[in-house]
Amino acid sequence: MGPRTHRHGRARPEDIAIAAASPEEWDDHFLALSEMSGLDLHFVHGRKVLTTPDGQLAAAIADVLLRGFSHTRMVRLASLLRRHGKLLTALPRDWAQALPKDAPLLDATRWRQVLSTFTPDSFSGGGDHAHALCELVDILARGLKRAAEIGDLLLKGRSLAIWRKALTEGPPEALDVTLTSLRLPDDVGPEAAIIWTPAAALAAVPRPFVRLIGLTSRAWPRHASEDPLLPDHIIPSHCLEPLPVHDADRRDFHTICRTTARQIVCSRSRRDAEGRLNGMSPLYPPNPPGVHLQRARIPEHAAGWSDRLFARPAEFDELPEALSAISCWIDWHTGRLTASDGLIRRDHPVVTGALQRQQSATSLVTLLRDPLGYLWRYGFGWIEPSETEDPLLLDALAFGNLLHATLQAAVTSLEASRPGGFGAASSQEMRAALDSALDTVAADWEQSQPTPPPVIWRRKLQDIRDLAIVALTFEEPSLSGQRSWAEIPFGGHHRALELTPEQRARLPWDPLTPVVIPGTTLRIGGSIDRIDLAAAGDMARVTDYKSGRPPRNGSEPILKGGAELQRCLYAFAVRSLLPAVSSISSRLLYPKGTDSGLYSLADPDAVLSRLAEFLAAAARLAAAGNLLPGSGAQDIYNDFAFALPGGAKESYFELKFPLIAARLADLAPLWEME
Repeated sequence: MGPRTHRHGRARPEDIAIAAASPEEWDDHFLALSEMSGLDLHFVHGRKVLTTPDGQLAAAIADVLLRGFSHTRMVRLASLLRRHGKLLTALPRDWAQALPKDAPLLDATRWRQVLSTFTPDSFSGGGDHAHALCELVDILARGLKRAAEIGDLLLKGRSLAIWRKALTEGPPEALDVTLTSLRLPDDVGPEAAIIWTPAAALAAVPRPFVRLIGLTSRAWPRHASEDPLLPDHIIPSHCLEPLPVHDADRRDFHTICRTTARQIVCSRSRRDAEGRLNGMSPLYPPNPPGVHLQRARIPEHAAGWSDRLFARPAEFDELPEALSAISCWIDWHTGRLTASDGLIRRDHPVVTGALQRQQSATSLVTLLRDPLGYLWRYGFGWIEPSETEDPLLLDALAFGNLLHATLQAAVTSLEASRPGGFGAASSQEMRAALDSALDTVAADWEQSQPTPPPVIWRRKLQDIRDLAIVALTFEEPSLSGQRSWAEIPFGGHHRALELTPEQRARLPWDPLTPVVIPGTTLRIGGSIDRIDLAAAGDMARVTDYKSGRPPRNGSEPILKGGAELQRCLYAFAVRSLLPAVSSISSRLLYPKGTDSGLYSLADPDAVLSRLAEFLAAAARLAAAGNLLPGSGAQDIYNDFAFALPGGAKESYFELKFPLIAARLADLAPLWEME
């Protein structure tokens, strides 16, 4: 508290001022409080341009020019141009739905290619907006050096003035810095609003009710510093600055205290943003004694709805959201299984719909190892957003996809280009086909997927080539009259829908024919990495390539606790689609293996029969409403760990997992299998 307190009557907004020696540090907080409370607040020193729609539009253009094209940046820019720019004013709000979801669109050429495929039917309400979008791409493609010209073509009014001002404050390469530092006069009139102001301005135009904030030893008065270009040993600072900043702050404080007619409240924080203790400003009034306000106190007035609920726990506790959260927390720490753990009613439509969809190896692994994760991903549709920016590295999934695509192209090329096909090709022919395939696949990937920097990209391509050579030249006897296919779709997989009738006819089966796991209603679909088929049609060899490292102990993985299903599902598909085959060899091939790297399924029929039993049990338990977190929920790379209780491995699973294993007793033996 400070001098001249007055506790009677009400202050009108135009009578109130809030001030600090340097208010910029608190601008974002006061802007949020003003919007949350609905009270008009005039920023005497101006608002940051980036807090206005016009400033955001200028920043969106700078973002594209400085960092390049991307799906996210262009969608943001187009949405802002619709409302504040010259172009795209007629563009539909949902225009971005016409863009391919997985395409990163990282340069102007890719944008032009995609936009060239747009028709009036691509946009809601019709209308040909592709031309305007192409014009935007062409303008932005002129580059950062022509930033002034780009601003004139895209901006108008205040946004154009902001752009021009930023370019006069620094070069185009510094737009990030200049746009951040620019301010605009506040549109909120001070005549009928509370003002948020520097102390120097308030000293010139006093108000009856004043609150001074930031009265700490570091912030008020501020400390003078040497000019970095003209330090004191060259020119004394008093020559350049007759009134030092600390003297000015003292003068402003005393002026405000003398000119405030009704009430002054002085405040300071005890700790800074990093938790260090703040010293008290020497200007802080000694009398009357200060009042310490706890952060967790119940304030007399709430700034907004969230502030009110945060400050009034009893009121928050009555809300349905709070009751549900408290109930869930209690359930998580109770020694019984509840709905909060994943128990739902039998034959729930969401679960039924998920079980009726076409299953992949990934979905069945999740169903077997983590039924709750299966519900979240395939029932609720939770998916991880794809990366559309340029990555620094190529993740394991992208690396594996590249390797598989390269192997597919090489095998297909060899099978079609020489007598005897892939099985009769020499090592040199395989290497030549592989080099050509890798060039094609890499070029296609660069056009449709985000790629790391060139040096890393080239290194990864070399790694893929080395692994692909090992995979293709692996010494093994050919089947009699062998024919080979790579990445063959089955069970109605989406790749089958992309094939022409002629391409489907060249496959060993109809890829649209349903494949059902025996003893269940689960339909599976996918794409087999490679299948070799004898000319007589009685022998088949299925190969699943693994781009990771082989098992450390060298033991053959069979089902790997339910995590290794591909080769088993591939064998199911071959049994179902090629009934004439009497002998199936199903293998995993690890090109990174130091030894053979080949793991064949010793007794396919027995393993397939056992897997079918587990899948039938998993479907039955899920339909009965037992969508509980299984052993897969404890995996280190579980994508849905965020939805589990905090510290789940240390407390939750220790309490619940014995109960879960008992409820899912038909699946528990699988989790222990190699």
